[in-house]
This record gives sequence, C-alpha cells and structure tokens, in this order.
Amino acid sequence: MTPLEQLRQKLDTLTQQSDADWQLFTPIVESVTYSKNDFLIQEGQVERYIYYVVDGMVRLFLNANGKDVSLDFIFSNDFVSAYSSFLTGQPTEFNVQALTDVTALRFSRTNLLNLYQHSHTAERIGRLIAEQAFLRKTRREVQFLTSNAKQRYVQLLEQNPTLVQTISVRHLASYLGIEPESLSRIRREV
Repeated sequence: MTPLEQLRQKLDTLTQQSDADWQLFTPIVESVTYSKNDFLIQEGQVERYIYYVVDGMVRLFLNANGKDVSLDFIFSNDFVSAYSSFLTGQPTEFNVQALTDVTALRFSRTNLLNLYQHSHTAERIGRLIAEQAFLRKTRREVQFLTSNAKQRYVQLLEQNPTLVQTISVRHLASYLGIEPESLSRIRREV
C-alpha cells in the first residue's frame, strides 16, 4: 500500500469521502522524511503543517526548567502537529522530534484552510481529527489528576504495550511524570 493509500484508508475510517473530495486533497499532500532525532518543529517556531506519520515514531516534548518533559508519542498511522501553534500562528512552546527514522505526509495550514472552503467532507475530517486529539489530551489530563505513577504505568502498559516496549526509560519516565529510577522500581513491582 502506498503512503497516499494508507492516508486515504485512515481518513475513510473517520468518514467516507468521494473520489472528487480525494482528488481535491491529494495535490496539497507532500511526502517528507526525517532521520532519527530530527525535529519536525522546535520550540519558538510557528507550526505550518499537520503530519500524517506513515512509518516511524515521534515524540512531543517541552523543556521545563532545563528538563525534557515528554507530552505524547505518536506512532505510524496517526497525525501529529504542534497544533495550538498551527491554529494560532503563534510560536510553539514544545518540540516534535523523530525517535526513529520517519516517513510522513504533510499538508500546510494555508492549503488546508483553502481546501476547507471547497470541501465540506475535508472540513468534517479536520474537525473529527481535532476532536480525537482533544479527547486523547483530556484522558491524559484526567489520568494525571486521578492516578498515581504506578497506576499510570499499569494503564499505559494495558492500553499501549508497544509504547512501553519501544520508548526509552528516560522518555517514558518523563511522560509518566516520574524519575527514571522510580520507573525502574515500578517495573520491578509490576
């Protein structure tokens, strides 16, 4: 399956689109690759793209008082962006970095807003993707407010074993809001 076919299949899970709608969308899609540790965007830059990760793994993180804090991890077949910057045109406060070699498709804000003017289906898909991102963020916030570190680790292990197996202890610990030593202790207990 080509990257474009993979993207269409992903979008079709949100809502069926006509071939005419798809033909409006494909000209704005650009294929990009990043090597491990490359940044898709860095703190202080303005996000101009939404990325669909075809293959690879990406980490969103910010620098809090000189310490990297992992906010999220994105795997193949999902979207990533410094979305608040994408919406507002203001510089982003966080970084989006390839944890592996990444193949992605991206589309620019300008082209996407223009597409929304011509395709109700594209506008609907954009809204549904934004809603999914909001729900994911909300679940994470609630989990942080209602669970201790061990409970968060167990939930993460149950919900996304791939993440637990492939992410470094340092990144995983910062995502859980604990020190690497505490994560090692929790792993031994579990």
